Amino acid sequence: MAEQEAADQSTDNPVGKPAAKPTIITVFNQKGGVGKTTTSVNLAVCMAALGKRVVLLDLDSQSNATTNVGVTPPISTGAYQLLTGRAPADECLKKTDYENLRLIGGSDELAWADIELALQPECQGILGKALEKLPANVDILVIDCPPAPGIVSVNALVAADVVVMPVMPSPHALDGLHKAWWNVNRVRSSYNHDLHTINIVLNMTEDGPLTQRLTEDIIAEFGPRVMPVLVPRDNVVIEAAARDLPVVSMAPQSPPSRAYLRLAQLLLTRVLHMSGAPEDARLAEALEHETAADKLAVWSAELNGRRSKLAIPEPGESPEPGWTDAPEMAQAIIGPGAGWKIGVALGLVLLGAILGFAAAGAYFRFPF
Repeated sequence: MAEQEAADQSTDNPVGKPAAKPTIITVFNQKGGVGKTTTSVNLAVCMAALGKRVVLLDLDSQSNATTNVGVTPPISTGAYQLLTGRAPADECLKKTDYENLRLIGGSDELAWADIELALQPECQGILGKALEKLPANVDILVIDCPPAPGIVSVNALVAADVVVMPVMPSPHALDGLHKAWWNVNRVRSSYNHDLHTINIVLNMTEDGPLTQRLTEDIIAEFGPRVMPVLVPRDNVVIEAAARDLPVVSMAPQSPPSRAYLRLAQLLLTRVLHMSGAPEDARLAEALEHETAADKLAVWSAELNGRRSKLAIPEPGESPEPGWTDAPEMAQAIIGPGAGWKIGVALGLVLLGAILGFAAAGAYFRFPF
């Protein structure tokens, strides 16, 4: 493994040629429940399907991004060890089930990382320095931030080249977006002057006049920073999360999957534009869509049978350990011929209630 990795690096980074810095895409919103982790995971998988060598960095102590790419916590060496200097970046990388995609996993310890980083000098730049030691064979780093504007999130924004902000077109979304936007711009003005690309992604959209009006308000205020892709609300996303799978690999032809693939393409095109790549390279990038869709379909066939330990079994499917078939369990407890037993039990309960009420009335001298 180590020899192969070294060989890959020597091929990708010939002697005497400086290593290209990977593009860092930070997915941030200080409001929870807006699809931040879902966006991070599906973008990372789509970019890997588009041929990029991708690392997904899970900075959330809930570790949902980690489990969604098939890696089961606890992680002995991951994001916490990287942030606190206990391990270098190359030792924190874990293989996933997806070609071209590696992971720096989350863990419960990240809940304490804000406190530990706050005690360090120049604490806002610790992650950026740690990521300078990523292997040369990394094109894209996608960071899933915790849902809070703490020091860990600030580190992710300071390290970022591109920020993606998922937002739901809901009544409180615009207010939350203003606050997140203010925090990102404060980081940009104070620490990361090279952060020029902030992209807003409208997530979990629905048909209806209220959603349409809120979407129009967001687009009117933020203009071209709003990506021209709407990720629709769909139960298939919830089902994919229950199975610990990205929706793009569980249901690659679903509307959310097609939206995430298009979003990944648009972001990569913007990255190429930032890097000054020629027009023909950007055109070639756009032509990768069909190849990426085919690859997602292959991954879907390979991985679609996997279930989370908490996944609800399909009809007719044998339940996994921990699930109980309630009717069968009730029959096992009560036994055969349960009908008359239940009738007698209800009669006794009713008789007890009448006798208790009569006794209470006699005690308190209530007339009957």
